[in-house]
Amino acid sequence: MDEAVMTALVAAGAAIGGGALTGAFTLAAARRQAAAAWAAGERQAAAAWEAGRQQAAAAWDAGQLQATAQLDVARRTLTEQTLANQRTVRRTAYVTFLGRTDSAQLALTAWQNAIGTADESPRRREYDFAMGAVGEALNVVRLEGPDPVTAAAETLRGSLAATAPGTQHSVAQAAFLDAARMALTPV
Repeated sequence: MDEAVMTALVAAGAAIGGGALTGAFTLAAARRQAAAAWAAGERQAAAAWEAGRQQAAAAWDAGQLQATAQLDVARRTLTEQTLANQRTVRRTAYVTFLGRTDSAQLALTAWQNAIGTADESPRRREYDFAMGAVGEALNVVRLEGPDPVTAAAETLRGSLAATAPGTQHSVAQAAFLDAARMALTPV
């Protein structure tokens, strides 16, 4: 073999050996790089998972707070509507009672003025009928309350008795009006 062939063979062997060695190092480096990339990807995926979990938890908490706030607003609105309806019903009962007491007061005055005349008996029946209407309206006031209004209403009805002093009615009516206004005033 000649020296040129030998040199070529050694050069070829060196090139093959160097390529194999370089390839082995490159393969090892690629494996390390792939492992590092895999680990980085796992860390990134874990971080993304945790961030997503925290975001979902925060969204859940915010949703719960919003739902609680909406329920609170709905409860307050319903309570306010209920109280407004109660005031309306009470007001109607109080106005009806006052109207009936006014009618009874007029009937009482007409009857007292007719005593000793031919109109005495029909006027007495009108008064009795008006007092029956007062009693019916008083029952509604008793149902609607509250107690101070009921007490004032009973006093006002008592002031319409045939034997009650004439000045008692205006005092009892003023007391009833004060109690009714207090009951109808929103808290």
